[in-house]
Amino acid sequence: MTDSRPIDGVNADIVPARVAPGHAVSGNGRSRNAPGRLHTKNIALTIPERIAIEEVRSDPAYDPSIEQYLKDVDRQLVPYMREAVALVPDVETLRAGVAAQIHTGGKRIRAALCVVCCELFGADYTRALAYAAAIEHIQNLTLIHDDIADGDTERRSRPALWKQYGVPHAINIGDAFIPLGSLSILRAPYPDAVKLKLLDIVAQYGLEMTVGQSIDINLRTRETFSVADYITCTRMKTGAFLAMAVVGGGLIGGGSPAHLELLRRYARLAGVAFQIKDDSLDLTGGKGRQIGSDIVEGKITVHAVYAMNNSTPEERVRLRRILAKSRRSTQRDEVEWVLSLYRKVGAAAFAERTATGMIEAAAQHLLLLPESPQRERLIQLSRYLSRRVR
Repeated sequence: MTDSRPIDGVNADIVPARVAPGHAVSGNGRSRNAPGRLHTKNIALTIPERIAIEEVRSDPAYDPSIEQYLKDVDRQLVPYMREAVALVPDVETLRAGVAAQIHTGGKRIRAALCVVCCELFGADYTRALAYAAAIEHIQNLTLIHDDIADGDTERRSRPALWKQYGVPHAINIGDAFIPLGSLSILRAPYPDAVKLKLLDIVAQYGLEMTVGQSIDINLRTRETFSVADYITCTRMKTGAFLAMAVVGGGLIGGGSPAHLELLRRYARLAGVAFQIKDDSLDLTGGKGRQIGSDIVEGKITVHAVYAMNNSTPEERVRLRRILAKSRRSTQRDEVEWVLSLYRKVGAAAFAERTATGMIEAAAQHLLLLPESPQRERLIQLSRYLSRRVR
């Protein structure tokens, strides 16, 4: 059996020593009251006025104030989403496809974390909305292309875009979100120097995301892999994307280089926690698609890694064979066998422990930021999102 410590494979230098609340890096952050509800005008839109997020539900620690915050961020993004659709020429399939993807909504996790990080340093969170919209455009790009690469036929309980329009059109529609993200930044009311830095952040972390995706794909053909391999891959893919959101938000809010470095370190760990939770949601149907879709796709999730290293030799051979099969040839009884193996070895409990350890380690970096209600909101939001059940 392998070592099953929750944070196996994480370099010690990225997890700071525990510090007492209130011990903060000096900077220009100032304490402000926690944000209340935000209000927007009732504007007639070419897409639904309310782009509904999927309700975030958690364990008994369910927090309606966090629910409301997520909904308010979503509501504030509506004009930016409407503008994006209007920018797309009304060519058959293209504009309709962009609008359809935006219409599916989403949890707006990265957008919410982006605007909270802007608030950390005294700026109003609405200042970061244009950049948060750019992050959402990049998210849509990755979702469309991921569905094509994985052969997923559903997204958020609806047919995937490639099922609606075909693969060639879906690739092209996904590509359209690249310029939409850039335009959202370029047309924002930020100084030119800030725009340049934001584009640099997007480029750097975007490139790292592709490296993480390559590692992810390569892991699927390897005979053996460890929790450390999984974490390395996820820090570069999911962690880099989260860093793109929070570092950019902190930059817009006026964070110093030291502050932005703390946010980057936080994102590396929180990103792993969020990905582990995403892995877990696949096993409960919380992603709006068939339970066990990751197994059918042969994804190397944290559950697969743990089961591979904590099962019998015969079980490992069978698990590896099932994960290596093509999507079309994987049978439902094979998926059920893998799910039973995960239950037998306690993969879900390990995933929960690891996600909790990651988010708590991430929070230690945030405790080095200036003390404020917004810092506590960010910690609270991070913990809440790492426990969501859909």
